[in-house]
This record gives sequence, structure tokens and C-alpha cells, in this order.
Amino acid sequence: MIDESSAAPALAADKAAFAAEIAAALPGAAAFDDGALAWLDSGLPDSTFNFVYRSPDSPAEFAAAVDRVIGHFRQRGLPFHWSLGLRADPAGAAETLLERGLGFDEAEPAMLLDLAAPRVAEVAAAVPGLEFHPVADDDALLTWTRVWGCGAPDDVVERWHRVYSTLPYGPARALRMFIGTLASEPVATVYVHVVADVATVHYVVTLPEHRRRGIGAAMTDAALREARAAGCRLAVLTASEFGIGVYRRLGFREAGLVDSYIWRPE
Repeated sequence: MIDESSAAPALAADKAAFAAEIAAALPGAAAFDDGALAWLDSGLPDSTFNFVYRSPDSPAEFAAAVDRVIGHFRQRGLPFHWSLGLRADPAGAAETLLERGLGFDEAEPAMLLDLAAPRVAEVAAAVPGLEFHPVADDDALLTWTRVWGCGAPDDVVERWHRVYSTLPYGPARALRMFIGTLASEPVATVYVHVVADVATVHYVVTLPEHRRRGIGAAMTDAALREARAAGCRLAVLTASEFGIGVYRRLGFREAGLVDSYIWRPE
């Protein structure tokens, strides 16, 4: 059985790979890495795409790193996020972030699933008429982004579409994105980000009017089947309070907590 300690390094590797993909593909984006400290500046006014993905593990060096990153993003006039729980964070790390003006955003359990273990349940058939479609072109990507947004402002949907359109998505690629449809209407999203032999599950989203019908579980199950087909040995994710029960039923188990903090320019 895969040990719970595998979850945090896998989530950290996912974040680092995502940063590298954006830095390589998105015009205006850049990754900064001096060995102990690494962060991504996407050039966009969205904290999702600006983040620290490695930081020092001593309190003094951590505090200096926080100051350095804030200085960078203050000059750029852009927000960023910092996650704790993915690495060996120093004592007092949360207090250091708060003292320097980052605000607490959310705490989500890290969860993992041994993909070689027997499957808990076959759930896709539990939603009659639900079909799964891989995102393989820009039209499908735009549909995926609109469903993910669930009515988000047009500028946010456009920004996410612009970012993901530059990345290596599609069947057999690093980002394997899926749309769920009912009667040919798109109702749900999910994707897996494959890094080596680990699949991180992201953005299990169902349109509000179709929730509480098992669609989220079916979409997650589809993502896990894709991960197994890709040869992955482990699946990881962070769970919202609404999704954690679904993931437990699919066999995921909790393996720590990931706390996120956001800094915004004044």
C-alpha cells in the first residue's frame, strides 16, 4: 500500500510541473528559481497562476523568501498565492505569511489513492446518459472553460482559456481534460495532470442545476480510469468540503492538509 507521506511530494511535483509548463508556453510568463526558492509569475492578474512552488525550510530564510516574493509581485502589481503543507515548512510559517500581509484563503485535505488497489466501485453507469469527451481542440477547451466557470465573469473565462490553450493538453499529453455531457449538453468538467507516474485530479465541477446526481463521482471515476490507462500508480488531489465525501467513497484517503494564502497588491 502506498504510504500517506507520498501525497505532499506528489502535489508539490504537480505544482512545479504546472509552473514549468506555463513558463515555457505562455507569453509573458516566467519562472524564478534559485534552488531554495522558486515561484511563477504568469504576468496575469490572477493569483491562481502566480504562486510559490518551493521555499526554504529554515524560519529566517523562509521569512526572507516571503519578503523577496512580495517585493517582486508588489513591483509587478499582481496577486499571488502561497500553499503550506506541500513541503517541510518551517515552524511559524503561517504566522510569517499573515504578518507580511497574506490573507488566509482556504484549507483543503490532501488525499491520495493507490491506483493499483482494487477499485471500490464502478460509478459511471450510475448516471444514465452521462457521456465523457476528451478535450482535443480549442472549441472543446472553450466549452470546458465555460462549464468550469459556472457563470464566472467573461474576463475570467477568457483568461483561463488563454492560459490553458497554450499548455500541452489533449489525449496522451500531460493535461488530459474531459467534459461530461447529458443529452449532448455540457454539464461537468475534470482533468488529470500526469507527472511521471502520478496523476493529480483537478477541477471536478458540475453545473449547479445538475448537482447531487452523482455526476462529480462519475467524472472523477473517468479521470481515474484515464490515469490507470496512462500507467499512473498514484492519484492525488485536494478536496473541497463538498467533494471530500465523494472522494472517500471512491477510495481516496486523507493524507495531510494544504493551506492556501493570497497576497494582493494594495
